[in-house]
Parts: sequence; C-alpha cells; structure tokens
Amino acid sequence: MLTYQPTDLPLLPTQVIGSHGVPGWIWTVRDAVAAGAMGPFDIDAALKDATRLAILDMEQAGVDIISDGEMQRADFTWHFHGKVHGLEPQEFARKLGYPGPDQLDAFRAVAPLTVPNGYGHAEEFRFARSLTQKPLISPIQSPVTQAFRIDPGAVYKSKTEIAWALVPFINQELKEVVAAGCTHVQFDEPAYWIADGGPEEMVEIFNACVEDVEATIGFHLCFGNFRGRPATSHRSFAALAPYFKDLNVDVLHIEFANRNMYEVELWEQYGGDKILCAGVIDVKGRSLEPVEVVADRIRACLRHCAPDKLWLAPDCGFSQTPRFLANEKMRVMVEAAALVREEIS
Repeated sequence: MLTYQPTDLPLLPTQVIGSHGVPGWIWTVRDAVAAGAMGPFDIDAALKDATRLAILDMEQAGVDIISDGEMQRADFTWHFHGKVHGLEPQEFARKLGYPGPDQLDAFRAVAPLTVPNGYGHAEEFRFARSLTQKPLISPIQSPVTQAFRIDPGAVYKSKTEIAWALVPFINQELKEVVAAGCTHVQFDEPAYWIADGGPEEMVEIFNACVEDVEATIGFHLCFGNFRGRPATSHRSFAALAPYFKDLNVDVLHIEFANRNMYEVELWEQYGGDKILCAGVIDVKGRSLEPVEVVADRIRACLRHCAPDKLWLAPDCGFSQTPRFLANEKMRVMVEAAALVREEIS
C-alpha cells in the first residue's frame, strides 16, 4: 500500500537503502566494547550519537527518503541472528583470509526458532523519528536471508523450512514498527534464489511476511556487499522478474550501477505498475562517479521506466563505504537526479 501522496516527493525521488558509512570513532568504540571498557549506557549513547550523524549527513546531502543509517545495529548478520533463540554460533573452520565464503553456516539450529523479544525495529524507529521530519524507512533482513546463514541441524529439514519458521516473527515485527508510526518498511534480500520451491515459493514467503502490513513496502533485491564484495558471482534478477507481478510490494530496489545497467531493459516487460528504485550509485566501487555518469544511468532507466515510476538509490547500503565517500556519493546522486529532473520537466 503506497503511503506517499503525489505532493510528498519530487519527480525522481532519491532514497538510501538503509545503512550509512560508519564514523571512524565507532571502530574505537567496538574495540572498547570487546575489551569490556564500555557499559550498556555508554554503548547506547554511542550508537545514538552515530544515528544522529547519519541522519544529519543524509539531510545535508538532500536525500528525499532517509533511514537511521542502521547505526543502532551492530552488524547486518549478528544483529538479527542475535535476537533469534534456538541458534548456536559456529566457529569458522577457516581463519585466514577474506571471510565472506565462511558466512554460509555461521549458526546452527539447536531448537525450534523463536524471537521472543522481537528484532527491535519499533524502538529504533521511534528514536530516529524524533530526530527528523523526513520520510523515513525501516529496513529489515528477510527470513530467507536469515535462514541462508543457518545450518538446519537436526531441527529443520532445510533452510527454506527455517525461513518459514521465522515468517510469523517478521510479520509481527513489521506490524509493530508500523504501529510505532512507520509508513515505509523495506526488505533487504541478498538470498532470494535459495528457496526450495524456486521463485514461486520466494514470492509466497515474502507475501506471508507482509500480510496485513499497512505501509509502503519496499523489496531490495541485493547481491550482497560484505566488505564491498558481492555474495554471488551470477548477479542477475532475470529468473525472478516474471514473478514481480505476484509480489505484494510497492517498490522494487534493483542493483544496476555495479552491473553497468545490465538487465535494466527487463523492467519494461516485468515492472508492471510497481515503482522501480534503481541503483545508480556503485557502493562497491571505491571511486566517486561524476554527476554526468550517474545522470546517464538515470537516463538509461528512463528508457524503460516511466518517470513517475522511477526512484533512485545506491545499489546497496553504505555500511562498507567510508563515511566521507558515502556522503559524496549521496551528493552526486542528488545532483544527478536534479539534473535529469530538469531535463524531463
């Protein structure tokens, strides 16, 4: 259910995906936490200060739809899995080198999974809402992505069964954040291809998660960004595209910049009446794109998507991007949007 009115956003609105570049001093905070040098009050104050900075950065960059930078979450994986009861962390067998491939079974199910205290979205949203009047999203990791990192053990038959077990908790979490005043929720989904039943079952899982959730619903088809690297070597959404029509979603977020706008033409065939939030900023690239390069990416989208159905975003969150570069990339995105907006108005 799209909750935005026509006057709420400009043509070609800009949005962040969720996470923001981490302030340098947060790394010092993490070391202090690991050393036991900070108490719960100190940690909470530090994360809230980082949230204030993230929101200020996004507002100053001129982004239309912002987030809290996901600064109140310690880690994209451990934050969510740490809320789930019935899991046992697994020690990685490989200790040397890039750890990305070792993330697959970071946990094992040792009991039926529950999330008795929720994932904390409502509390996060209330604090962020107190800091800004901008349109504000609340992103959540999907149950399929959570299941992707869980070994079923002897409790479940497959990762897909784990995902279904988490669906009721995700649905309840979304309803609670909406009750707290959130009007825009978003799924972050780097593992949508793993469902046992293929795209059809992925659609069923997603739709069950958002059932009766009265908000704008976004779905970020992510290819992964751990330490600035994709999680999959075959970065294509073509297999899921024919099922877009079946998703109970308002906004589909798709990475394009990192893939040189590959498959943008599929939107013309499969986008239907949904909004395309196109990734036009490469968060995995270490350089800053010129405004004209980003403007050309936007123009490429407009060849296959109506202007009133096109939103703009980075490919993914900025958690793996230095804060100074994240701020510059947001600025370029906003400038490029303004340039193309003037051309088509």
